[in-house]
Amino acid sequence: MRPRRGGAEERPSSASLRGSVTAEFAVALPAVIVLLGFLLSAGTAAVCQIRTEEAARAAARTIARGEGPAAVAEEVARVAGPDARHTVEASAGVVTVRVSAPVPGPIAAAAGLQAHAAASLSSEGVP
Repeated sequence: MRPRRGGAEERPSSASLRGSVTAEFAVALPAVIVLLGFLLSAGTAAVCQIRTEEAARAAARTIARGEGPAAVAEEVARVAGPDARHTVEASAGVVTVRVSAPVPGPIAAAAGLQAHAAASLSSEGVP
């Protein structure tokens, strides 16, 4: 047995340190991957929401230019994607375009997330 110097405890061997680092890494890695997945899904949802809002505004501008329903549908599909759906409502001198689109990605699809937006314009002078 080797005498201890100054009452210091013996240090663990490098092999046991490597094993504990491997175990900690194995526990932490799945948590980091899940967190990264949720962050990417949140970013995708934010981008989808912005595209849906822009599609509603673009569709309202298309109506204001006097173009027909086919042009409105084409504009919504161009900006928000082919899966986007829209409705046009007119009441009390105001035309409102509502656009909804599914948020892409496996987590959003499993949760059934949808992005919704609306844009309104006065129907004065709108043919």
